Amino acid sequence: MKRKQLSALVLAGVLLLSGCSASGTKENGKYVLSSIDEKNILADDVYNDLATTTSGKTSLFSYVLDQLIKENFPVTDDMEENADDIVESIETNYQSQYGDEAEEQLLSQLAMGGYDDIEAYREDLISVLQQAEFIKKYVKDNFDEVFDDYYTQATPRVLSLIKVSAEDVDNLTTEEQEKLDEVKKLLNTDKSFGDIASSYSDDSSSSANGNLGIVDTTTDLTSTYGDEVGEKALSLKQGEVSSAIKGSDGYYFLQCESTDKETIKKELETVDVDSPLLSYDEYIVYFAFQSYDLKYNDETAKEAIQEVVDEALKAREEERKNNS
Repeated sequence: MKRKQLSALVLAGVLLLSGCSASGTKENGKYVLSSIDEKNILADDVYNDLATTTSGKTSLFSYVLDQLIKENFPVTDDMEENADDIVESIETNYQSQYGDEAEEQLLSQLAMGGYDDIEAYREDLISVLQQAEFIKKYVKDNFDEVFDDYYTQATPRVLSLIKVSAEDVDNLTTEEQEKLDEVKKLLNTDKSFGDIASSYSDDSSSSANGNLGIVDTTTDLTSTYGDEVGEKALSLKQGEVSSAIKGSDGYYFLQCESTDKETIKKELETVDVDSPLLSYDEYIVYFAFQSYDLKYNDETAKEAIQEVVDEALKAREEERKNNS
């Protein structure tokens, strides 16, 4: 893979803290960033903190990573439109749920997340989309290697689901019980799981014959279908159909259509920002970062940033050993 170079200018905002500024107030030959109660805060001291403390090194890495992404993956019209669509969907959902109190409820929720308003959240969304493009490029350039690791670590499978809704799962109505019994009966016939899902399932996936697509250890089925469904989904063998699973709002049946590596690999060959290959490994951002050839003007900054990367990948290796 061709390694790209990042200009030393990317580090300018940080390296200016080393005292190399061309102008400004000085104290004993060192540049003053600001003063508190007549005590000067020196640029050299701030830079030394960034380059020598754990939190400072992490901040230094985050800054350089952010600049690397911004330079190589600038904001596009598609990112803007994607962010707008997400914001519109959120606002519509709150309006539907809270009516006249929608704005107040939304602002309250945003504040809990550290956002002043929806625009601040939108800007953060765009940054997330930029990072997704950054990781996507790495995944596409190293697809075979990433996929092999994903298949081993995330135990992916193609899953389908049938839902029989119930107002009270412990006290089914006659109609609900009849429907549940009918689905159970049909699952013991030659009728396909997909056909049954299409005709009987109360889940939105019924329009796709019950197909949920690829499900893995990072897929959040629990919040939608309940703990038992989430657990059962990852324990089924290829071709296996579950018995009825009681959820909070109905009964569920699962079918594991495939765990075949080549089938799943083919399904994921077109890598987009929604691909599970981008999110299954929290450390993948460090591999993506290392795929660029950064040029540093400051050896201390270089060592500090490399230490952050090395420590992260060491932690990843330890996690893999403990989980094996």
